[in-house]
Amino acid sequence: MNIAGNKVILRAIEEQDKEMLLHLIQVPEMAKMTGGYSGPSSYTHQMNWFRALPESAGNLRSIIADKERPEIGLGIIILSDVDRRNGTGEIYIKLIKSARGRGFGRDAVNTLVSYAFGEMGLKRLYSNILENNRASRRLFETCGFKQEATCKSKVHRDGHYENVCRYGKARPETT
Repeated sequence: MNIAGNKVILRAIEEQDKEMLLHLIQVPEMAKMTGGYSGPSSYTHQMNWFRALPESAGNLRSIIADKERPEIGLGIIILSDVDRRNGTGEIYIKLIKSARGRGFGRDAVNTLVSYAFGEMGLKRLYSNILENNRASRRLFETCGFKQEATCKSKVHRDGHYENVCRYGKARPETT
Protein backbone atom coordinates (compact mmCIF):
# COMPACT_ATOMS: atom_id res chain seq x y z
CA MET A 1 0.00 0.00 0.00
CA ASN A 2 1.30 3.44 -0.92
CA ILE A 3 0.41 6.61 0.94
CA ALA A 4 0.60 9.66 -1.30
CA GLY A 5 1.50 13.15 -0.14
CA ASN A 6 2.01 16.31 -2.17
CA LYS A 7 5.70 15.64 -2.98
CA VAL A 8 6.28 12.12 -1.67
CA ILE A 9 4.97 8.61 -1.72
CA LEU A 10 5.40 6.47 1.37
CA ARG A 11 5.84 2.94 0.06
CA ALA A 12 7.00 -0.52 1.12
CA ILE A 13 10.68 -1.32 1.50
CA GLU A 14 11.95 -3.02 -1.66
CA GLU A 15 15.18 -4.71 -2.73
CA GLN A 16 16.14 -1.60 -4.73
CA ASP A 17 16.36 0.36 -1.46
CA LYS A 18 19.27 -1.65 -0.02
CA GLU A 19 22.00 0.86 -0.90
CA MET A 20 20.05 3.80 0.50
CA LEU A 21 19.21 1.88 3.69
CA LEU A 22 22.83 0.88 4.18
CA HIS A 23 23.89 4.48 3.65
CA LEU A 24 21.46 5.70 6.33
CA ILE A 25 22.83 3.28 8.91
CA GLN A 26 26.52 3.58 8.04
CA VAL A 27 27.01 7.34 7.77
CA PRO A 28 28.55 8.57 11.06
CA GLU A 29 27.00 12.07 10.76
CA MET A 30 23.52 10.44 10.69
CA ALA A 31 24.24 8.44 13.85
CA LYS A 32 25.35 11.60 15.66
CA MET A 33 22.03 13.28 14.87
CA THR A 34 19.70 10.35 15.55
CA GLY A 35 19.23 7.66 18.14
CA GLY A 36 20.71 5.10 15.77
CA TYR A 37 24.22 3.84 15.40
CA SER A 38 26.77 3.72 12.64
CA GLY A 39 29.18 1.04 11.66
CA PRO A 40 29.65 -1.82 9.27
CA SER A 41 26.38 -3.51 8.44
CA SER A 42 25.19 -5.72 5.64
CA TYR A 43 21.97 -5.44 3.72
CA THR A 44 20.93 -8.80 5.18
CA HIS A 45 21.52 -7.51 8.72
CA GLN A 46 19.54 -4.36 7.96
CA MET A 47 16.59 -6.26 6.45
CA ASN A 48 16.60 -8.76 9.33
CA TRP A 49 16.34 -5.82 11.72
CA PHE A 50 13.33 -4.43 9.86
CA ARG A 51 11.67 -7.85 9.72
CA ALA A 52 12.29 -8.39 13.45
CA LEU A 53 10.43 -5.23 14.39
CA PRO A 54 7.03 -6.03 15.86
CA GLU A 55 4.36 -6.53 13.24
CA SER A 56 1.65 -5.33 15.56
CA ALA A 57 -1.41 -3.85 13.96
CA GLY A 58 -0.69 -0.50 12.42
CA ASN A 59 3.08 -0.20 12.79
CA LEU A 60 4.37 1.19 9.50
CA ARG A 61 7.86 1.18 8.04
CA SER A 62 7.92 3.08 4.75
CA ILE A 63 10.41 4.32 2.23
CA ILE A 64 10.08 8.02 1.45
CA ALA A 65 10.18 8.42 -2.32
CA ASP A 66 9.81 11.39 -4.64
CA LYS A 67 6.33 11.23 -6.14
CA GLU A 68 7.81 11.81 -9.60
CA ARG A 69 10.39 8.99 -9.22
CA PRO A 70 8.88 6.55 -6.70
CA GLU A 71 11.45 3.84 -7.43
CA ILE A 72 14.21 5.95 -5.82
CA GLY A 73 14.24 6.04 -2.04
CA LEU A 74 15.05 9.31 -0.28
CA GLY A 75 14.82 8.04 3.28
CA ILE A 76 12.71 6.11 5.69
CA ILE A 77 9.84 7.02 7.98
CA ILE A 78 8.55 4.74 10.70
CA LEU A 79 5.40 4.83 12.79
CA SER A 80 6.08 2.52 15.72
CA ASP A 81 4.91 1.72 19.22
CA VAL A 82 1.34 2.10 18.01
CA ASP A 83 -0.95 1.79 21.01
CA ARG A 84 -4.51 1.36 19.69
CA ARG A 85 -6.08 1.48 23.12
CA ASN A 86 -4.62 4.90 23.91
CA GLY A 87 -4.47 6.08 20.30
CA THR A 88 -0.75 6.91 20.24
CA GLY A 89 2.30 6.24 18.10
CA GLU A 90 5.89 7.40 17.63
CA ILE A 91 7.40 8.76 14.40
CA TYR A 92 11.03 8.35 13.30
CA ILE A 93 12.44 9.79 10.09
CA LYS A 94 15.81 9.68 8.31
CA LEU A 95 16.56 11.34 4.97
CA ILE A 96 19.58 11.05 2.73
CA LYS A 97 21.60 14.26 2.61
CA SER A 98 20.60 15.21 -0.96
CA ALA A 99 16.89 15.13 0.02
CA ARG A 100 17.19 17.43 3.04
CA GLY A 101 15.98 21.02 2.90
CA ARG A 102 13.79 20.36 -0.15
CA GLY A 103 10.42 19.78 1.56
CA PHE A 104 10.47 15.98 1.33
CA GLY A 105 10.78 15.50 5.09
CA ARG A 106 8.01 17.96 5.87
CA ASP A 107 5.69 16.33 3.35
CA ALA A 108 6.56 12.83 4.60
CA VAL A 109 5.83 13.74 8.24
CA ASN A 110 2.61 15.57 7.35
CA THR A 111 1.49 12.68 5.12
CA LEU A 112 2.11 10.11 7.84
CA VAL A 113 0.43 12.30 10.47
CA SER A 114 -2.66 12.68 8.25
CA TYR A 115 -2.77 8.94 7.65
CA ALA A 116 -2.29 8.10 11.35
CA PHE A 117 -4.99 10.52 12.49
CA GLY A 118 -7.43 9.96 9.60
CA GLU A 119 -7.12 6.31 8.57
CA MET A 120 -5.78 4.74 11.75
CA GLY A 121 -7.80 6.86 14.16
CA LEU A 122 -4.84 7.71 16.38
CA LYS A 123 -5.25 10.67 18.72
CA ARG A 124 -1.67 11.61 19.54
CA LEU A 125 1.75 11.22 17.93
CA TYR A 126 5.17 11.90 19.34
CA SER A 127 8.84 11.91 18.36
CA ASN A 128 11.99 11.77 20.46
CA ILE A 129 14.75 13.96 19.00
CA LEU A 130 18.28 14.60 20.21
CA GLU A 131 18.49 18.13 21.60
CA ASN A 132 21.39 19.05 19.29
CA ASN A 133 19.50 17.91 16.16
CA ARG A 134 18.15 21.35 15.34
CA ALA A 135 17.08 20.41 11.80
CA SER A 136 14.78 17.61 13.01
CA ARG A 137 13.42 19.76 15.80
CA ARG A 138 12.57 22.51 13.27
CA LEU A 139 11.03 19.91 10.95
CA PHE A 140 8.65 18.64 13.60
CA GLU A 141 7.83 22.15 14.82
CA THR A 142 7.00 23.14 11.22
CA CYS A 143 4.66 20.12 11.11
CA GLY A 144 2.79 21.35 14.19
CA PHE A 145 4.51 19.30 16.89
CA LYS A 146 5.25 21.01 20.21
CA GLN A 147 8.14 20.29 22.52
CA GLU A 148 6.65 18.74 25.62
CA ALA A 149 9.66 17.64 27.66
CA THR A 150 13.42 17.28 27.76
CA CYS A 151 14.85 14.04 29.07
CA LYS A 152 18.21 14.91 30.59
CA SER A 153 21.23 12.68 29.88
CA LYS A 154 19.15 10.14 27.94
CA VAL A 155 21.58 8.98 25.20
CA HIS A 156 25.27 8.20 25.63
CA ARG A 157 27.43 9.42 22.71
CA ASP A 158 31.15 9.99 22.30
CA GLY A 159 31.88 9.77 26.01
CA HIS A 160 29.05 11.97 27.26
CA TYR A 161 25.28 11.94 27.67
CA GLU A 162 22.92 13.95 25.47
CA ASN A 163 19.45 15.26 26.15
CA VAL A 164 16.44 14.09 24.17
CA CYS A 165 13.51 16.38 23.43
CA ARG A 166 10.06 14.85 23.26
CA TYR A 167 7.72 16.42 20.71
CA GLY A 168 4.01 15.69 20.50
CA LYS A 169 1.02 16.48 18.37
CA ALA A 170 -2.63 15.76 19.12
CA ARG A 171 -5.34 15.22 16.56
CA PRO A 172 -7.15 18.59 16.37
CA GLU A 173 -10.52 17.37 17.64
CA THR A 174 -8.89 15.76 20.71
CA THR A 175 -7.17 18.89 22.02
